[in-house]
Amino acid sequence: MKSSKRSSSETTFPSEFARRKDLLTDHLLKKKPLDELIHTAATLMHCPIILTTSYYRVLAMDDCGYEVDDSVWQAARETGYCSAESVALFESEGITRHVLSEPSAFLLNEGLASRIPRILQKVMVFGKPGAYIGLFQMDHPFDSVDLQTANLLCDILSAMLERDPMSLSFSMSIHESILLELIQGAITSPNVLNDRLRTAFWSPKPFFQCILITSGSQSSGIDNADYLSFAIVGAIPDSHIIHVPEGLLLLLNGMDENLMEPHVPFLQRQADRYDLYMNSANVFRKLIHLKAFYETCILVHQTAKRQNRPERITRFDSVVFPVITESLGTRARLTFAQDKYKKLAAYDRVHGTDYCQTLNTYIECGCSATTAAASLYVHRNTMTKRISRIAEICGIDLGSGSELVHFYLTGKLLGKS
Repeated sequence: MKSSKRSSSETTFPSEFARRKDLLTDHLLKKKPLDELIHTAATLMHCPIILTTSYYRVLAMDDCGYEVDDSVWQAARETGYCSAESVALFESEGITRHVLSEPSAFLLNEGLASRIPRILQKVMVFGKPGAYIGLFQMDHPFDSVDLQTANLLCDILSAMLERDPMSLSFSMSIHESILLELIQGAITSPNVLNDRLRTAFWSPKPFFQCILITSGSQSSGIDNADYLSFAIVGAIPDSHIIHVPEGLLLLLNGMDENLMEPHVPFLQRQADRYDLYMNSANVFRKLIHLKAFYETCILVHQTAKRQNRPERITRFDSVVFPVITESLGTRARLTFAQDKYKKLAAYDRVHGTDYCQTLNTYIECGCSATTAAASLYVHRNTMTKRISRIAEICGIDLGSGSELVHFYLTGKLLGKS
């Protein structure tokens, strides 16, 4: 009986799939709209279907007459997008990673899909994931015919979307192409850049700041990069995002130097929700210098990672000394070291004092004996006497800004403070 049943299934499978293939392919050949294709597929397969862009904007959805009691579906129906909570769940359960890595449509029936199983797959557009499709199982279980139909549907959608890429807002904007060329070194002349900006009808504001966004997971890449880009650019005025090898590069642009601060709470929420790290360079005024500041972001990222810093957002100012230190070899650091610092450090070693740290604290406190005394929990007169004694021991000129800066940098470069 089992053999006979299998033989019957093998006989009916090609004819059912062939029927679906003819009907669905007809939409492509006759250039019918996406929503008609999705409606036909939903009717053929007796299941609700949703199609979204890679940043989770709904392109088409059809419930096939079913009441779909699913949070992802309901949010998409109400807002036209998958909710941020849904996207965070896709991330935490590894669903997006699975979709991106799986070559064929697959059935998900655990976690988010434990109550309503669903077939998921990506739609490739010009060689990259341009859309996602979900088919919801209702009153009958999906079978191999449905999985093969889902793969066919993705192939048809791929061809339709490549024929009409504007439906995805898929193509890179001219602004993004300019930024990409800048960090790749393809634009090095201010005159060429100005011509490109005029062509793009882009009049940037005076101040810029770039932030490198990287994944916190061990796997490379940001799973929901397109969605994240869309969300950030929508929330931060005059911002642009481009894909870079490390993740995403966010460029802020504004009228004053306080570019990042107003958006830190929002960026912190995105970093926490999607397991991201954000590494910022300093503010700069000439867009032609973007490449240098992007490379600074990479240094900040690498330094913060080596230091195992727990915070999600790291600014260049907080790692500037480790960055400088790591850029110099041991010999160069020793050569750079100030003789007066070395003399005071030698005195500390012999006498068990902590004068190097005392002077560093004094410098960090703006050369205020009162503030430094409070920081070290000593009386102001005690601090004044210690500073005078330090000057006697190593000969440093406490009125010389350059000598004090050199002393402070030496401590940082030698890792002593």
